Amino acid sequence: MILRRATLADAALLDEWRRRPHVQAGYGAEAPPDWNEELSINEDWHDPVIAEIDGRPIGYAEIIDPAREATHYWGDVEDNLRAFDIFIADDTDLGKGYGGAMMRLVLARCFAPPGVAAIIIDPLVSNTRAIRFYERFGFRHDRVQAFDDNECAVMRLTREDWEKTGAP
Repeated sequence: MILRRATLADAALLDEWRRRPHVQAGYGAEAPPDWNEELSINEDWHDPVIAEIDGRPIGYAEIIDPAREATHYWGDVEDNLRAFDIFIADDTDLGKGYGGAMMRLVLARCFAPPGVAAIIIDPLVSNTRAIRFYERFGFRHDRVQAFDDNECAVMRLTREDWEKTGAP
């Protein structure tokens, strides 16, 4: 598996993926983005990636610096963090280990800059499957927070905890 930068050429594919029921369920009331706009962001705080296996796109992750991203979705957070959204596109690819492989690559990419102290994520409180998945990678519950119309379980993985898992 590799991660490659998502480009405008991926906009139609991402739009189709994001509307799939199992993907949309992870976003609750949040509407799909305008992918042409999203993929046109050329800032160092924004890193949209496509996961591929043997050239076949299978998933998407958007990595951001939550203190610097333009919408201030995360509110007032400390510096030296990363946050991400992640999904496997096709439900037939679930349960095959692709999510874990993709997660390891995304975590390594998030922690690649030596100053990054932690990663924060915000699965829906109701998405217990995702929460268990993140816990297996060392994420710990931080708080429950409302984002727009969604109640989310904010979770955190520190660099120290990530390094203890042998992930690097």
